[in-house]
Amino acid sequence: MHLFARSLGDLGMSSEWESGKLGDFIELKRGYDLPQAKRVAGAVPLLSSSGLSDYHNVAMVKGPGVVTGRYGTIGQVYYVEDDFWPLNTTLYVKDFKGNHPKFIHYFLKTVDFFAYSDKAAVPGVNRNHLHEARCVVPPLSEQIEIAAALGVFDDRIALLRETNATLEAIAQALFNSWFVDFDPVHAKQQGRAPEGMDEATAALFPDSFEESEVGVVPKGWRVGSIGNLASVRGGFAYKSSDFSDEGLPVLKIKNIVGDGTVDANDVQRISPAMAEKTTRFGLKDGDVLMAMTGATIGKVGIVVTLNNEVPYLNQRVAKFEEGKETGNNSWLIFTAFQNAFMSDQIVNAASGSAQPNISTTGIESARLIVPNNIMVLKAFDSIVAPLFLLWVNNQKQEKILAALRDTLLPRLISGQLRIPEAEVTIEEVTA
Repeated sequence: MHLFARSLGDLGMSSEWESGKLGDFIELKRGYDLPQAKRVAGAVPLLSSSGLSDYHNVAMVKGPGVVTGRYGTIGQVYYVEDDFWPLNTTLYVKDFKGNHPKFIHYFLKTVDFFAYSDKAAVPGVNRNHLHEARCVVPPLSEQIEIAAALGVFDDRIALLRETNATLEAIAQALFNSWFVDFDPVHAKQQGRAPEGMDEATAALFPDSFEESEVGVVPKGWRVGSIGNLASVRGGFAYKSSDFSDEGLPVLKIKNIVGDGTVDANDVQRISPAMAEKTTRFGLKDGDVLMAMTGATIGKVGIVVTLNNEVPYLNQRVAKFEEGKETGNNSWLIFTAFQNAFMSDQIVNAASGSAQPNISTTGIESARLIVPNNIMVLKAFDSIVAPLFLLWVNNQKQEKILAALRDTLLPRLISGQLRIPEAEVTIEEVTA
């Protein structure tokens, strides 16, 4: 019997909780087609089965709304505060039938959508089948309490993400100022003190430019490469027989998300004995990785560990290690590859086969303007390193909060845990 079909007595619920079919509580409807050619720039979010995908100038549905994947990516559920346009790969809640939208958002996260999938090569969900799912739902007053309790976690996670986006933007602005626009050099050339820079740091920059193969660059600087800043190492070729149900996580290409993070939720594991044999492929907080194959080739991500668990690096994922002469430039490299002029070099250098690939040597060959004085690199790192250390800590906090939320969510939604029992955990988060 499906989880949601258990009796109220089995779950220890109040008789106020209602049992029925999902279709008794909400009505799902298929989204609407909107080809790329017909989209007009605007502020209305377009939701696909994988979440926010674009913007348009017209909305099809009034917010707040709840959207889930109908075709392709299924099992993900998205809450939308404002008016929106659900694309035709989605199902959206057309009618909440008096239920709280944010609660329904959390409630649908507990539904096993794959149980209602057509099991095709590209999975799809039939809304009529979903409407038949048996479930139990609390009264509106308790729905509001549950949604508010779980929302505390999501609000804190959103704040941490906003903070990290700001930290990245600060580092990016400094990189562009020093290594792309050469603002300190322009200022000195014009007889001005570089803005926001002490005298010792300003003295590291030249006061004039010279011609190079790519145009004018600061005098004494040159067109160099990533190889001048770091050594690039690929991961270990673990065999399928090396993986086990328990042990230490192995990070693969799929874990390089493409937004600067590394998602370690879906990983295979190796035994401690295998980890010992491949110890040099162990990773630590702050290691910068790059995907070397596939659709995310050239994307970089920062390793963030949890519970002192050491992850290991799989083949076709690169790690940037300290340069022999220049030291650790991981943060400069990470920031550099957030720019299209850098990431495009990796994509363009990849082989032209159906599956693009690049070697560690190819990554090291990516070009950028390099200062003649390594103290410029050290000065950059001294400024941005504290930002990224905070970024890593915020990522850890986000992972902890997400794990707590995901532990509480099914228990609150099912009635196995009531709000008074969860208050201690929630108060710790809000403290």
